[in-house]
Amino acid sequence: MDGDYDTFGDAAQLYADVLGASGLAEYNRLAAKAWEKLPQRPGGVRGDDEVPAGFERLTAVLDFFAERAGDVDARIALRAHNLSSAWRYLELAQFCQSQGRADEALRRAEEGLWVFEDGQSDEQLVSFTVKLLSKAGRKEDVEALLWRAFEKAPSLELYKQLRKLGGKTALERVIGILKTRSAGKERAGWFTSADLLVSILMEEKTFDAAWAAAREHKVSFGAKVALADASKAAYPREALEVYAEQVNQFVSTGGNRAYAEAAKLIARMAALQSAAEQAAYVATLKVRHRQKRNFMKLLG
Repeated sequence: MDGDYDTFGDAAQLYADVLGASGLAEYNRLAAKAWEKLPQRPGGVRGDDEVPAGFERLTAVLDFFAERAGDVDARIALRAHNLSSAWRYLELAQFCQSQGRADEALRRAEEGLWVFEDGQSDEQLVSFTVKLLSKAGRKEDVEALLWRAFEKAPSLELYKQLRKLGGKTALERVIGILKTRSAGKERAGWFTSADLLVSILMEEKTFDAAWAAAREHKVSFGAKVALADASKAAYPREALEVYAEQVNQFVSTGGNRAYAEAAKLIARMAALQSAAEQAAYVATLKVRHRQKRNFMKLLG
């Protein structure tokens, strides 16, 4: 149990023929005795970093014996011993489902969402619960869960599920939520709410609204580039402004690789403006960056 390299991982399974019936029984007895000394971590007691050393190894040992005995209840109890995170609940619910216990899987999943409702929703647990609720025919509960999750931590995936369920009405509500959050510069997960708003408007192919949102709210440069790429045929002027900024970033970074990327982008910009406009733009770059000889060579 104290080895640093898990040398004896799966030892009972690997050496079952050597241990024999009596050896396996003793191995199981020792593992069960060690398990009794571990404190239980029920739902709401957060922090996997506080789990006692050896917990995972003992779980694996006892799970081997429980599986060997066909004792599903014991295997569920092992996983329920530590419910210190939403992920632990998801793992437990998924196991219940894999054992044909759909009702218990749903009960455990909903319990996990309730226990950790004060924190940020775990999107994997939400998605898993949504699937089980859908199979159970509980559409109203599905929508309520998705809206709670979205209002707490908006995401593109949650929007897609809400859009599928609620149609245009859901879309209008999603956009309203994100506009409010964007005005307050709130974040949506790793991204700003404004970035997510623009991404959703792009998904809807409403590029007028997407560009308006990008101008009104502070969006990341990456979001602007994605919008430019998606709508450059219909909005060449807006796209050219973004690409020109991107060219400046490449050139400011310096180095042959960055210069090459800038040159490729400049060449693509030619399709979005007249030959005279392209020539004037390149001439401006040559004047501005005339001291960057390697970049000058690429411009011709």
